[in-house]
Amino acid sequence: MNKTTLWNRYILRLLEIIAAPYSIVRKIYPQLITLSIVVYTIALVFVYYQKLDWVSAIYAAVNVITTVGLYAPDINTMPSEEKIFLTILILFTVGLFASMVQSLIGTLVSKNTWIDARARWRGRHMINHIVLIGNSESIVSATKKLQQLDKDYVVLTSSKSIYEELKAENVILGDPKDENNLINAGIKNAASAIIAMDDDSETLLITLKVQKLNPPLKVVTMVKDISMTDIMKTAGADVVIPYEDIMGRMLAFASLSDSFAGIIYSRKEREYSIGIFDVKKVIKLKDLPSKVVPIAILRDGQIDPYFDKDTEVKPGQSLFVLGDPSVFKELEKLLSL
Repeated sequence: MNKTTLWNRYILRLLEIIAAPYSIVRKIYPQLITLSIVVYTIALVFVYYQKLDWVSAIYAAVNVITTVGLYAPDINTMPSEEKIFLTILILFTVGLFASMVQSLIGTLVSKNTWIDARARWRGRHMINHIVLIGNSESIVSATKKLQQLDKDYVVLTSSKSIYEELKAENVILGDPKDENNLINAGIKNAASAIIAMDDDSETLLITLKVQKLNPPLKVVTMVKDISMTDIMKTAGADVVIPYEDIMGRMLAFASLSDSFAGIIYSRKEREYSIGIFDVKKVIKLKDLPSKVVPIAILRDGQIDPYFDKDTEVKPGQSLFVLGDPSVFKELEKLLSL
């Protein structure tokens, strides 16, 4: 186990139990500050008019706000100004206090609040992980693949449906265009980022932001409009995948041959695809069509990448090739009975 894995998966999990609650406090700062101002204002009235010491005045102010009623000055001896001040403050603060308490309790007891706080704290402290950013369904499949590969990652998405589907301690619900959310996802210490928004312009904006926050970062982006490819690379993307264009080609090639297994996109607009063929008769590799190149043979469940042009493939084996998918149908006939 390397140091990065030890830190990301074990030490952080222990530390976040202690540290994450402080992230919750940050969420209720505005309410706490407002409540403190209100208490201070009422206490100031009591100090000035009732000549109470500050401790007693604060105690009295809390009683007034909460309507507990443990402290009540003699109304007959209260100056008119004090009555006016307190009336206005009570009318303003009692309703405010009730709504604030409800908000505070709702924040503190919400399971999602604690999940989000842990995800943000962990993201900020992870190192050499992968950050998946976006609201495209491609983020879901990419995340599940990283889970299978046992890789460390954090997801930042603005999609509630994606958040609910992936809900875990390393998924953050927030606007990916917000730099604070990117920082909370650990973009500054990440090894790479995958960006896949529904809108290519948002993908471009986020690409620029992550490059500013972490220039050495490896960035993989998905675009819908193939004309955006060069723009994304200029913005700092290392790999740009024109999703709809590639999917369209894959669908077209799959309709030509059942052996089509994948596509390798070429900058020179040539199509190189991977094909997997079940061998049904003996044939030498040198007799394959010129537009395909054998890359491996599957024998008895084992992949064998070592062969020469005189090697024979036999029934029951599978042949992996790389080449022009337009000749896959021809190759299927060649390997069939």
